[in-house]
Amino acid sequence: MSASVWAAGVVCCAGAVGASDVARVVENGVARAVVVVAEGAPGQTIAAAELLGQYVQRSSGATLRVVEEGKASAPQPPGAGPTAASGATPLTIHVGRDRYVESLGLELEDLDDDGFIIRVPDGRNVVIVGPTPWRTEFGVCEFLERFVGVRWLMPGQDGDDVPDRRTIEIPVGTDIRSEPAFFSRQFSGLVGAVQTTWARRNRMHGRVSFHHNLLRLFPPSKYARTHPEFFPIRGGRRYIPPNDHTHGWQPCFSAPGIVEEAVAAICRYFDQHPEATSYSLGVTDSSGHCECGRCRAQDPDEPNFLGRRNVSDRYYAWCNKVVEGVLRKHPDKWFGCLAYSEVAEPPSRLKVHPRIIPYMTYDRMKWVDPELRAEGRRLTRRWQSVSPVLGWYDYIYGTPYCVPRVWFHHMADYYRFALAHHVRAMYAEAYPNWGEGPKLYVALRLLWDPHQDVDALLDDWYARAVGPAAADALAGYYAIWEEFWTRRIPGSAWFTRGGQYLRFNNPSYLADVTEEEIRRSRELLERTVRLAGTDKQKARAKLLLRAFEYYEASALAYAGAGSREAPPPRTEAEAIEALGEARDRLLMAGRRLRLVKQFARHPVLVHPIPPDRQPLLAGAGWGGSSFWRLLDWIGRSQRVRARLERMAESATQDVRRQARAVLALGRGTAEPVSANPSLESPDGRWPKEW
Repeated sequence: MSASVWAAGVVCCAGAVGASDVARVVENGVARAVVVVAEGAPGQTIAAAELLGQYVQRSSGATLRVVEEGKASAPQPPGAGPTAASGATPLTIHVGRDRYVESLGLELEDLDDDGFIIRVPDGRNVVIVGPTPWRTEFGVCEFLERFVGVRWLMPGQDGDDVPDRRTIEIPVGTDIRSEPAFFSRQFSGLVGAVQTTWARRNRMHGRVSFHHNLLRLFPPSKYARTHPEFFPIRGGRRYIPPNDHTHGWQPCFSAPGIVEEAVAAICRYFDQHPEATSYSLGVTDSSGHCECGRCRAQDPDEPNFLGRRNVSDRYYAWCNKVVEGVLRKHPDKWFGCLAYSEVAEPPSRLKVHPRIIPYMTYDRMKWVDPELRAEGRRLTRRWQSVSPVLGWYDYIYGTPYCVPRVWFHHMADYYRFALAHHVRAMYAEAYPNWGEGPKLYVALRLLWDPHQDVDALLDDWYARAVGPAAADALAGYYAIWEEFWTRRIPGSAWFTRGGQYLRFNNPSYLADVTEEEIRRSRELLERTVRLAGTDKQKARAKLLLRAFEYYEASALAYAGAGSREAPPPRTEAEAIEALGEARDRLLMAGRRLRLVKQFARHPVLVHPIPPDRQPLLAGAGWGGSSFWRLLDWIGRSQRVRARLERMAESATQDVRRQARAVLALGRGTAEPVSANPSLESPDGRWPKEW
């Protein structure tokens, strides 16, 4: 594996070695190692050791025993598979902090909380360790990727790729210290254990609480009567939320005693949850800030860059005071918050406490526009000047988009910029569609080290996912959609310059998708399926083709929705052809919704945000509206009329209904659904039929 891909956040040293200067884990299918954990090791560490053994067995056929320290020479249980020869001294793989590891003086506490060490000091010992079980688990995953060749490409039973290796060995002198560029890395919207396990294997780990939380810190059920002054003045009156779940309001940050009450409540939380590393000071979603004189006196006169009232100074001043109070009792904690809406602007009169991590919320795919990129970078630099540590909150939605939304190289560019400008925590609303293939895989790799070669990551993913013979076809498929989103969409009517995120609930970008792109995409994926190598690679190729069927149906059906504005056919032959196209598009409109229902039962293809949650995405009228171009031909052509009459008896309900409606209107037999279709009344009153 090339160093450009796998040296992410890694210091790796190994001297020149000969054939004998290796630590052999497995030799010709026979285990030469035993996995050791400390006596009384945490369950997560034991699970990591077992994970190591599981994948070594899948790769080589050899079984590695997992034993507690001091029991490494315990007898092998019968039927456990090939193991070290009788009397041989096996290699010891130390997973976690046992006595031997502690004797090495590895200075583990200097590592980031997700960092780890892999060391091979001699031919008898391999060390995989971090100072916490999380770090050790990530070290095991790195070991399996680097030395066994495992890849967790996608979720699901066919998602991991494990090469056959009868011999597994590591050079003596290997010394790897690895830690992430971004210490918190989290995507939301993953569905079920299959998807979250995949993310964990790829070292996703959210470590900062920052979401909307002030309504929980100051629940009305507790404070409405005892401290009504904690709630905002709005419209000249005190606003008390009706219940503990109501959003759209913020506390009065200048209320007497509100800082002290927040400090006491947060200290109680950490007393009760000593394992927690952070607490969220995130504003309520959203707006509803206090309008009292004390609060307003702290605000700048000008709105913020979003055109909203700028209350950043009052909010961050309050946050600073709260954090200072909590840290007196709990000095090692972090505090996340959302730089969002009215608090999106950096404060102008103060610095943010170094233990506060403001998450800047923005859909950075919008940075494909040079002007928006320049504006976003300026804002990040302004935040950098007032806050030592920043977080980014991104919107990298897979669903509910109707074609693959990928921007691999652009993503790497802005991650690199982030790392250079105090951003150390990353969160994104992902809600994945795994038809986007390597998107989240590459994203998680880059969050560990954004300086990796994106093309090397992609080439590795394509070759491992479907095999070398099919890799070029799959790469060509995703290149179509990366070009679409990064080169063509910025100039489209759909692309918006304002707001914090692109309109994921508006599918009008489909107007820019060409039928040639859909045809070519299908051609490339079908070729991928034909050329895919192993059974698992064929299964992955078929899954990607299956996911594409939704994209294809969506694009073709939406094109039918737009064709109602096209001129009517000029000839009978054109009318007959257009009628067939209209039927096909209508069938696609129904197919896309049926696919989503079928996918709901699939652990990988499931849509976290199905299209029926958004009116514009539900597709009412998609495909069917193209029938209306044929209206004038009903009276002019017996062939068109006969074709429509046959469709009116179709076994497919959508086709049958649409054809009957067009025929009824064309023949003048349609009945109005309103008793007063003019929507008028001679006396100027509402019609009684309403």
